[in-house]
Amino acid sequence: MCSHESSIQPAQFLLVVGVPVASAFLLLQCLRWHCPRRLLGACWKPDSQEEPVAHPTPLPEDEPSRGCPPATLPEMAAFYQELHTPTQGQTVIRQLMHKLLVFSAREVDHRGGCLMLQDMGISLLIPPGAVAVGRQERVSLILVWHLLDAPSLSRAQGLVSPVVACGPHGASFLKPCTLTFKHCAQEPSHARTYSSNTTLLDAKVWRPLGRPGAHTSRDECRIHLSHFSLYTCVLEAPRGREARKWLQLAVFCSPLAPGQSHLQLRIYFLNNTPCALQWAMANEQPHGGRLRGPCQLFDFTGARGDQCLKLTYISEGWENVDESSCQLVPHLHIWHGKCPFRSFCFRRNAVKALTAQHLPVRSSSPCTPSRMAWRPSTWKSSDSRHQRKNPGRCLPLSLNHPHATGCLQSSLNSCRCCWNQTASQAMTGVGWPPTWGSVA
Repeated sequence: MCSHESSIQPAQFLLVVGVPVASAFLLLQCLRWHCPRRLLGACWKPDSQEEPVAHPTPLPEDEPSRGCPPATLPEMAAFYQELHTPTQGQTVIRQLMHKLLVFSAREVDHRGGCLMLQDMGISLLIPPGAVAVGRQERVSLILVWHLLDAPSLSRAQGLVSPVVACGPHGASFLKPCTLTFKHCAQEPSHARTYSSNTTLLDAKVWRPLGRPGAHTSRDECRIHLSHFSLYTCVLEAPRGREARKWLQLAVFCSPLAPGQSHLQLRIYFLNNTPCALQWAMANEQPHGGRLRGPCQLFDFTGARGDQCLKLTYISEGWENVDESSCQLVPHLHIWHGKCPFRSFCFRRNAVKALTAQHLPVRSSSPCTPSRMAWRPSTWKSSDSRHQRKNPGRCLPLSLNHPHATGCLQSSLNSCRCCWNQTASQAMTGVGWPPTWGSVA
């Protein structure tokens, strides 16, 4: 009897000790597999195989984080239902599932139809006969303002158009539909369309669609669609050729109220496409920011380094409160179409403000307290479209207007000589003056 009990003891020992140990090991393995790599150190750190992990590079302030919780099935169903619900001809701007989207939807029958995104330069044409007689199809046109949905690009590639989606994904018609959107490549033959045959919520897989220049005209990309998916345009210059695109600089600030002591200017580096400027306007809307003067157009090349934005003049009665009068903008943020911006903050000088109280005040039409310069390789005038080389020279961002006269030395409270009703309405539609005079 005793010998029999002694023969059972090892089996009992395995059941009592081995099962918990194996369960703990499997649990650790599951935690390791399901935890993201950046959290692996907090989930499981084996002493024998631990390797030094480099600290991740922090994202810039204009680049959103990639950490988004996965969508549930009801959330995905509500997402696509809202995108494909007819908008009665209206263009809707809304954030859905962590994505800022601009979209329009409608029902189309055998007579065809057209969808347009207002002020974005994007349209989708469904020709007559594309839908069978007696059927109706819901279609949607979507501008994706989520930067992480754009293609991953090399240093030689530049993003020159928005990311556009046609829905429902995978829909096909009896006749090809035509998608049209703007691009900012200087040489249309260097612009290549890309397509991602995925839904909006899936990970994007971008692939070239035809050869470079196959779908581009001077400033427009036109694609004949056999089915609906996601599309964009990438700048790819041939070997030995320099890639170039048109870049627009836009300046925003909030209206200066009576008694306000601080003012902030924000300068955006945008692709020269309508939807890029509209994105900046939408970004400024919660802060009350308005576009101050016409955008400045520049010839931008992919062979440059980081860009310098520098203050060259501050109006009397104001001072810069930032640590520096010069700010750098990473080259790839501009080249890859990340829409970066930089800001300068100004404060009224107390002594100057006291002397200015006795001057005529026009609180609704102040002058901007500064003038700036940017150091690109080539400057392009937005009026004459004449190019000139300016190596090593900061170029003034002079938001001048044909009806405006220079008034560079006037104080903010007394500046009336550079304002007139014609120029004000032409630039902003409200009683706000042209802000900067021209610089020789």
